[in-house]
Amino acid sequence: MKKAGEKEKTRKESEANVYADLACLLKDISDGSDSFLWNGHSTLQTDSSCICLDTHDLQNTSDNVKRTQYFNILTWCWEQMSRNRTERVLLIADEAYLMIDPNVPQSLVFLRNVAKRARKYEAGIAIISHSVVDFLDESVRIYGQALLDIPCFKILMGCDGKNLQETKELYNLTEAEEELLASKKRGNALVMIGSKRLHVVFEIPEYKFKFMGSAGGR
Repeated sequence: MKKAGEKEKTRKESEANVYADLACLLKDISDGSDSFLWNGHSTLQTDSSCICLDTHDLQNTSDNVKRTQYFNILTWCWEQMSRNRTERVLLIADEAYLMIDPNVPQSLVFLRNVAKRARKYEAGIAIISHSVVDFLDESVRIYGQALLDIPCFKILMGCDGKNLQETKELYNLTEAEEELLASKKRGNALVMIGSKRLHVVFEIPEYKFKFMGSAGGR
C-alpha cells in the first residue's frame, strides 16, 4: 500500500493513475477495516503432526475477504502436502459445505484439483459434509461432482428427501441400499470401496467420545 502510494507521486500521469487505483484497492487490507486479517505475522506452526485451521469467522466476512483468505489458506495447505513426496499428509475438510459457495468458487476448485493430484505426492484428502445436494447445484456441479466421484472410499450415512434422491441417482443405489440410507439408523452406513459396497455398523468405544468433546451435541 505504502509503495503504491509513493510510486503514484513519482510516475508520469498515465502510470500514476494505475498506482492510485492499486493503492485504493489495497487500502482496506493495509490501513482499513480488514487490516487485522493481513497486517501481521503468521502464527501457523508447522512442527506439529496435526494442524487445525479454524475458518469459522470467515463466514461472516465479505466475499472478497473470503476469496483472498481461502486462497492463502489453501495455497499453504497444498505447499504442506506437496513439498515432500515421501511424507504422507492428509487434508481433512470438515463441514465442507461452507466451502461450496458459488460466490467463492476458488475453494471448491482447489478441492477438486487436490483430489485429482494428491496421490502423486503421497497425500490424501477427506471431504466431510452433510449433503450431496450442495455439491450438485448447477452453479458448482462441474467441480462438486468430481469430489463425489473421485474418492476411493465413500461413506454414506442416513439421508432422505432430495438428498437421498440425488445420492440414489449419482451412485445408482439398489433398493436395499436406498432403504439403508432412508432408515437413518445411528452408526449405520453404506461404505463404497472401489467397486465393492458394504453395509457397515460403526461401534465407537466409550473412551473415544472423550476425544471428540461435546461441541457436536449428543
